[in-house]
Amino acid sequence: MKKTAIASILAGLSLATTEAADVDFGKQIYPILRDKCLSCHAAPYKDTRGRTKKPKAGLRLDTTELIAKGYLDDDDNPKKSVVAGKPDKSPIYTSTILPEDHDDIMPPKGDPLTKAEQDVLKNWILQGAKFGGFKAPAYVNPKAAK
Repeated sequence: MKKTAIASILAGLSLATTEAADVDFGKQIYPILRDKCLSCHAAPYKDTRGRTKKPKAGLRLDTTELIAKGYLDDDDNPKKSVVAGKPDKSPIYTSTILPEDHDDIMPPKGDPLTKAEQDVLKNWILQGAKFGGFKAPAYVNPKAAK
């Protein structure tokens, strides 16, 4: 009986230490989006040639409202970029875990998300994809004409 009680306590401690801490959107998720996503998924801008560049796939990730809104698919059907509690149904996550040579991996250029970045994004979605009152600062696209 004592061995069973000790085993139960140890199992409970093990589970408690493996559960993810609450993910803070402003401190943990927004920096990933800013560094890896916003150069292609933010407000339209004029490039150095004067051409207007629109957000890829019509998806904007530069404000919490636009992240929650999602995008239109190729047939103009509304799609969510994030489905709270369901990372496997959230393109903002599933597109980042594709193999590096996959045509649809995000980001398509530069370094893919690290395993740690993928994990925190997944945990944020599992925890309900909450923004916690975060308001994104104005994003200035580094590709925009100066």
